[in-house]
Amino acid sequence: MTGSAQDYSDDDPVVVQYENWAYPAAVADLTDPAIADYLATFQTLRNLSPAYWPSGQQRQDLDILVAGCGTLAAACYAYLYPHCRVVGIDISRTSLAHEQRLKEHHRLANLRLHHCPVERAGSLGLAFDYISSHGVLHHLPDPAAGLKALGSVLRPDGVIALMLYGRYGRAQVERLRELFQQMGLGQTAADLAIVRETLAGLPDDALTRQFLRSPDLRSDAGIVDLLLHRRERSYTVADCLTLTEAAGLAFQRWDQNYFYHPDGPFAAAAPEVRSRLARLPDAELWQAMELAIGMISAHYFVVCRKDRDPRSYRIPWGSQTLLECVPLCAAKLARRLAASGGDEFAMVLQSFPPVPLTSAQAAVFSKIDGRRTVGQCLIDSGVAIPEQSRLATADEYFRMLTRTGFGILRIPREGLNRKSEVTRPAD
Repeated sequence: MTGSAQDYSDDDPVVVQYENWAYPAAVADLTDPAIADYLATFQTLRNLSPAYWPSGQQRQDLDILVAGCGTLAAACYAYLYPHCRVVGIDISRTSLAHEQRLKEHHRLANLRLHHCPVERAGSLGLAFDYISSHGVLHHLPDPAAGLKALGSVLRPDGVIALMLYGRYGRAQVERLRELFQQMGLGQTAADLAIVRETLAGLPDDALTRQFLRSPDLRSDAGIVDLLLHRRERSYTVADCLTLTEAAGLAFQRWDQNYFYHPDGPFAAAAPEVRSRLARLPDAELWQAMELAIGMISAHYFVVCRKDRDPRSYRIPWGSQTLLECVPLCAAKLARRLAASGGDEFAMVLQSFPPVPLTSAQAAVFSKIDGRRTVGQCLIDSGVAIPEQSRLATADEYFRMLTRTGFGILRIPREGLNRKSEVTRPAD
């Protein structure tokens, strides 16, 4: 390990916390079943790579920065993506020591570790294709300065994957944090014992039972991070967009589109409800969905440089290029006999409610195979779609597919050389 976290004193409350309560709880081996679910979250880079770089080929040799790597994250990336070069930075020497042990144990020659704050990422003298900063910026004294520093080391076509706490979905957490502050609790073992006793006495209702299943409550370090943190803030959709703009970056997309668009959650809503929502510009629509759902506890989203060609990542809705995009679908098509005697269709994806489809939509989506273009899916579906209506139908069907988060569109590289008549920003 090299470098020095010069901008944070040893008595900074966040430094003190993570030196004493390294987070997440460390393990000696990344194959430990105890962290299987945690390790699986790092597959997002692989699963969403076509969404991060829809006009490019999936690469195996990225330069990755894990900004605020904690005890495990940098090692997880290096372990799962052996052909990538991974750099992990953190202000906690204790956390970096755990990462170093994992590096040695798994012989992760592709991993480098630095004792360095996010705000001084530029001091590394490196540039990155992919930067991950999950659960970090909201603990900084100046989150915009931290994100701006990350943008300064991002390559022109790179992306920054962020996670920030969601204000409305963390209402119970924030209520309990305020309670423990009023009780005068710090971060000692005795304070943690009082927290546990308090949690054991909470009302036995559905909301409390769901909260008590939080993985963070399984370890002392997790409890400290969740309920006794001394510097953090939570974000609304509007806050996320404001932060992105303040850092001089461009908002690219949400990781989980389902929660930010009505096509899934409000698929069965009254037409007037859907119509009202459909009239909203994207930013206002996302905010409306956050208010409607109310349980988004964390915002996962991607930003990029403002000088990145938007045609390389924004879907060309309303353009003939849309018909040349290649759809990828993560969901499965389900078919069942309806009470009326006919067939009912839906898209089904694990952990999400089914999204109903018309028979025409099901026929078109059944042709998605990772090779056919949008236009070919429409033609091969057998659905009678007049040629003059093909683009409008493609826009309607595939916008819904991407807005539910159940599908991704790859943009043809040759389409970048054309002037697209994109009517709205990317969903």
